[in-house]
Amino acid sequence: MKLKALLSPLVLAISGACLSANIAVANDAGQDIAQDTAQLDVADSLREQQVYRRDRPLWKEPQDTTMAMNDPDLYAWRLFIALNWPGNRDNCKADRNKEFGAEGYATWQLWREVEQTFLPKAEEPKSWRDACRTATDAELFDRPTDPRYTTLEDEDTRLNKAAYNHVRDNKLYSRDEQERLVKAGVKSLVFPLKAKEAKANWVRIEEADKPRYHWVETVQDGVTEIWGLAGLHIMTRDMPKWHWSTFEHVDNETRWPSVYPEAFRGWDEVPSVDRASCPEDNLACNKFPEGLGIEGTRWENYRLRGSQIDWVDNRGNPTVLPNSKIEGDFDQGSMSCMTCHALAVKGESNDGHFPIGLNPGVNEQGLPMGYIGAPDPELFLDENGEEVNYMELDFMWSLRHAQREE
Repeated sequence: MKLKALLSPLVLAISGACLSANIAVANDAGQDIAQDTAQLDVADSLREQQVYRRDRPLWKEPQDTTMAMNDPDLYAWRLFIALNWPGNRDNCKADRNKEFGAEGYATWQLWREVEQTFLPKAEEPKSWRDACRTATDAELFDRPTDPRYTTLEDEDTRLNKAAYNHVRDNKLYSRDEQERLVKAGVKSLVFPLKAKEAKANWVRIEEADKPRYHWVETVQDGVTEIWGLAGLHIMTRDMPKWHWSTFEHVDNETRWPSVYPEAFRGWDEVPSVDRASCPEDNLACNKFPEGLGIEGTRWENYRLRGSQIDWVDNRGNPTVLPNSKIEGDFDQGSMSCMTCHALAVKGESNDGHFPIGLNPGVNEQGLPMGYIGAPDPELFLDENGEEVNYMELDFMWSLRHAQREE
């Protein structure tokens, strides 16, 4: 048992960020006072940073704590491009010989799906190499089964190599092993810095929609169906509370809410926030960043709805980050990826998926509400006010799929 790997502290590589800040201060000191920092064009500044970072291959799966902390929206787009780069089925990595936007499975689709990771009877999953080499088309596309596109039935969650190997090497695919760790006094699991997870949702589209969507075609009972990617969550453990970002297809704003109002909420309730693509006075411009090769590809039809790196903003307001498709049947204004996933815990013998209730109530429309801001400490106490012996799952709700040994 690799308890050392589970308990090792996370050391953030912040020296680069400090150096950048010092350089910026020195440069500002030499400028004319009329060029006050408050008047800098944020969009222009970000475009300059994009040019500076072009030496980093866009296809390469990024792990950059400095960018994640200081330019979370730009980092979100870099993740989006790398993870959606055409994948190589021989090694389950991005195919650097293909152009961004080429047809085929995206790199994240070659990662391991939760049903391929948490097997019945807590059977040890395949090695990453063997799983990659033997992956079938059925494994690479988790076909939705509910025509209403409800959140849980229409969800495709995948782990990258670092996250998958951590689960496999430490036997976290076993619910019994998780409970053994709880009883042994382990308070929190710690995934490696390179760990990532992608969660996607799909919608049926027509042949004419193909050029505007990342799509997968399936045949079910002799009937051909075309599925278009509607929403994509990306989480990466660059920091102790992870980096969170969520993307949606532009049709989610008005088209699909009129067709499937019970599953698509639209974008009016919570506007987008994207500092990598928009000016500071209009962060909900719903554009994509220039100069990163997105133009002219189907991916130009996707938008960053926002990213999240902390419970609150600089003024103490709780941060909110919903995906109007993935959380289409929830109250949008009370959705926070970080807060929700902070409640991912495991008790000594709890068989339920959610030991801590995720929904404190419903809104006026009857939609379930979530928690925002820093978690309430009382959520981790029993009815007598005593702390429950929970092990934090390091924000990884995927571990709720762990199976019983037999």
